[in-house]
Amino acid sequence: MAAVKGSKQYEMMVVPHRPLYKVAVFTLFMLFMATFSFLTHEFGKQQGLAHEAVLVREKDVLQRQIAEMRSDNAVMRSEIANLRLGGQVDSRATEEVRGTIEELQSQVAQLNEEITFYKGVMLPNVEDQGLRIERLNMEESSAPDRFRYSLLLTQVVDKHEYVQGDVEINLVGVEGQASKAIPLRELDKSRGESILFRFKYFQNIDGELTLPKGFEPREFMVVAVPSGRKAQRLERKFVWQLNGG
Repeated sequence: MAAVKGSKQYEMMVVPHRPLYKVAVFTLFMLFMATFSFLTHEFGKQQGLAHEAVLVREKDVLQRQIAEMRSDNAVMRSEIANLRLGGQVDSRATEEVRGTIEELQSQVAQLNEEITFYKGVMLPNVEDQGLRIERLNMEESSAPDRFRYSLLLTQVVDKHEYVQGDVEINLVGVEGQASKAIPLRELDKSRGESILFRFKYFQNIDGELTLPKGFEPREFMVVAVPSGRKAQRLERKFVWQLNGG
């Protein structure tokens, strides 16, 4: 065949027509994709199940740990409560023991004082013998401005015989701006004009007195006058002081 001048020539190739081949290739591709998707899904499913199992086991472990911690916490709270209760009991017991010891020490001191007093009265070994104004104690009462008093007279002699006489007690203080002395009979209405004593060894003169309004007590003036020709007048002052003389 003669070539046409001026036009481009193409080579032609004959290809066999096979429509089933394309269908087979497409089918194989789809089967591959389906298999790959199935395997991927199964793998992910297995991985998820395995991870879920791990989470379940960890959850069980945490729940057991929480239960153990709660149990330990309850035990610790109980122990703390017992320790606090024991501390309170120990504290109260200690205070009670301390109070008992102080009370016993006070009783022992009082007994020693009484023993010394009785020894001085019964077995005198001092030069200052005869009638003595020993002490004056003052204590508060339940009523305001009312007080209990106790005056102790003793006789220190080698041979005890009755001594008797009378006592004059005046309370000295300040009323307003002036000093004032008030006889005990005006403060204690149960007392008469004179306070008599008669004893061999000792005698307590006690009662209750009421302070006048506006009167500030300072001291007691006690005068004891025994009867007899050789008797001597005794005087002694006591500062106003509660629970002691």
